[in-house]
Order: sequence, then structure tokens, then C-alpha cells
Amino acid sequence: MDIVILGAGALGSVLGGLMARADIPVTLLDVNQAHIDAINETGLRLDLDEESNTWKIPAMRPEDYTGHADLIILLTKTMHTATALQSVERLITGGAHVLTIQNGLGNADRVAEYVPDDNILEGSTMIPADLKGPGHASTHAGMATTFKAVTSRGRPFAEKLAELMAPVHFVLDDQADVVIWQKAAFNCALNTISALCGARVGDIANEPSAVVLAKAAADEVVDVANAKGIAAMMDAVHAKIDEALAHHKPHKPSMLQDVEAGRPTEIEALCGMVEREATAYDVHAPINKALAALIRLKESAAKAEW
Repeated sequence: MDIVILGAGALGSVLGGLMARADIPVTLLDVNQAHIDAINETGLRLDLDEESNTWKIPAMRPEDYTGHADLIILLTKTMHTATALQSVERLITGGAHVLTIQNGLGNADRVAEYVPDDNILEGSTMIPADLKGPGHASTHAGMATTFKAVTSRGRPFAEKLAELMAPVHFVLDDQADVVIWQKAAFNCALNTISALCGARVGDIANEPSAVVLAKAAADEVVDVANAKGIAAMMDAVHAKIDEALAHHKPHKPSMLQDVEAGRPTEIEALCGMVEREATAYDVHAPINKALAALIRLKESAAKAEW
């Protein structure tokens, strides 16, 4: 199976490194030229808790890829979905399936604007990832990636993919919507607080009131999911939060990394989406509404010229 990762930032690089480590061929597509050059010159260095290795992986800009793709793993920021998929239109027209495991909510709907429904897979991953510099990524755990086919006609391909990607903990699950919403609850809780306060996960862990706030924000997301008929569970989200607070203390969530780099955040696919869905389903979600407003303010203030 010919696989490309579209969006080789922190998570895309970690996944690419894990695939190379498991002898699963992959090509990385990205627009960060310094990162591409470093990977092609010296390889992709991946730091794990137990080891650090460098892997030779092809890396290039999307427009420079001339090969075939059976699968595109989409890992760009949600606001770049349209541009990214347009850059690989040739591969999509050629029949490539697209698996979105991007952060946030509503990703399959965004992909469906460019990809036939039968070729769409969606899921969520809990792999923590940091980009240490050009050609250098790190992760602290080999957590599972859960996914499903959007249609029944897409399931045979999904079954083949699950078998191929089992060494990197890909799991086919028809209830992947539950995992997607639980991951969103986790991110709405930790990413936003981290970005607003410049706090690593360990900083949040050290402030009990921040932990209470994070779990209350997560609970609102679960309430919205339940109102939509998705059986997300608060206990499961709280367990993931507790695990991160205990074991991933040095980690900088992606939204904090975006704020520090002056990049747009994915707030509209997280708390912003929860805010809108809460209104649609008549669910009370004031914390997510407030967090969304504060992140929007932080972004706009950073661009203001006084």
C-alpha cells in the first residue's frame, strides 16, 4: 500500500517515524522547507522514551510528489484542510483514500468537500508529539489511533489498513465517533488553558483549580456529544486527562505551540465547534464559550497594531 502523510508537523513526523520503525513505507508531504531539507539530508530523528533513532524517509512538498497513493493520512491543521487537499487533487482523482486524524470536530465533513464519501476514513489519535526542530520529533507514548470508514463500502479498505498499521497501534472501530469526541473534550480542556496561560501540562497539574476547570470544560463537551447521540463518557475523558497530567508534564500542547509561533489556532474546530453545537442542541456550555472567546481575543490581540 502506497501511503503519504499530508502534514508532517509534530504529529505527522512522529507517525512517519513510528511507521518507518515498523518497516511500513511512507512518504512525508509538507510545506516547511527547512524541515523537508533536514529530513532528506540527515533523516528524521525520532526520540522515544526508550530510544532515539534516525530514519530515512522521503520528504517533499505536495506538488513535487509524482508517485501513486492508496492512502493519504491527513494531519494538517484544520484551517488548512482545503488547501492541503487541493494540493494533492491528482492523488484523490486517482482513487486515493483519505484518513483524517486531525484534531478537532467536523473533519470528515471538511474532507467530504473534496473526496468521495466511500474513500473517506476518520479517526482520532492520542499520540503526544513535539517537533523539536527541523528533522527532529519526539513522543512519550505509543498510544492507539482509532478510526473507521465513513461508509460501509469503505470498510474493506479500512480492514486492510488496520491489518497493515497494527504495529503502530491503529485500531478499526465503528464507534470511532466516541473516541473523536472524547479526544476533542481532552483538547478543549488542556490545549486552551495551556495556550491562554503559557503553561505546559505539568504546570496545569500543579494548580488544582486549573485541573477542576479543565475537567469542567471537558464535561461540557461530553454533554454535547451525548445530546447528539454519541456515547462519549466523562470518566474516560477524566482518565486521559489524569494520565496526561501525571505522565506528560513537559509536553507543550499544540495550541500553545501555535500561539508561541504566532500561528492561527484550531479553536474553531474545538471549543468554537462545541459552542455552536451546544447552541444547536440546547446544551449549556459556558466554559467552552468563554475559552473560545479568550483564544479568539488572544489571536486578534497578537495581530493588532497600536
